[in-house]
Amino acid sequence: MSPILVTGATGRLGQLVVERLVAQKLPVHALTRHPDAARQLFGTTVRIVPGEFADRISLDTAVRGIDRLLLLSPISQSLAASQIAVVNAAKAAGVRRIVKISGSDWTIDPPGGSIAGDAHAAVEQHLRRLPVESVCLRPNAWMQVSLANTIKQVRAGYPVTAANLDAGVGYIDARDIADVAVHLLLADRIAGGALNLTGPDVKTPRQIADLIATALGRRVAAIAKAPSPIAADADFEHRAIAQFSTLIAAGCAAVTTDVVASLLGRPPRSVEAFIFEHLAAQAALAG
Repeated sequence: MSPILVTGATGRLGQLVVERLVAQKLPVHALTRHPDAARQLFGTTVRIVPGEFADRISLDTAVRGIDRLLLLSPISQSLAASQIAVVNAAKAAGVRRIVKISGSDWTIDPPGGSIAGDAHAAVEQHLRRLPVESVCLRPNAWMQVSLANTIKQVRAGYPVTAANLDAGVGYIDARDIADVAVHLLLADRIAGGALNLTGPDVKTPRQIADLIATALGRRVAAIAKAPSPIAADADFEHRAIAQFSTLIAAGCAAVTTDVVASLLGRPPRSVEAFIFEHLAAQAALAG
């Protein structure tokens, strides 16, 4: 099989994707601005390709001989331009399939409510215009980000806080996102379009507090707290995160789909399982 190129390989999700591909003994290339960090993570199991999205020469080097591409990059002002540059280089090199990790469905549709969602939408629209097989994954809120931080705060003695204690979220485990991404990278055929990835059910902050309380064996309070105002000079990432919080408080993330189960033939990981597993891992580290 021709090598698979992964961008964003040193990030939380990128590492999970690379680990799964390497476990199947598949040739993996990683385009990264941090080659030393990538070598520490992956050793000699992955070919490290140093480069920048804004550097067409390094992009052309990275996509040469590649058949399939996992397109992933962090939230930034340049997200749309950077990812479109990768897509254009991939098309020119004859890459056959692109699997893009996009924004959450509720940040993209309807447009105008999220600067990050609008940036991802621009990349999705560009992909649809090209004669390249592609699919865009729209994961809902990640357990490893939102829930992990909540658990950390509770363990430190703080309550669960949220702007709307009754606004649910269809949290998804990043490992399920990685499993779906790998499945679509390797599948003989894909349907294309955009796929909304969620966990098996919706949980509100009140329910999260109860679940953590059960796991810890003590009471955990849930308190409504208005979000801090965003500074006028805040950077793109902080403005994007503030918009996420507003949309979540409005109930926009309270959705579930059967996409993970239909693709993988198993249910997605649950919030309950994540909380117990995360707490057990933290307890083991504490000693």
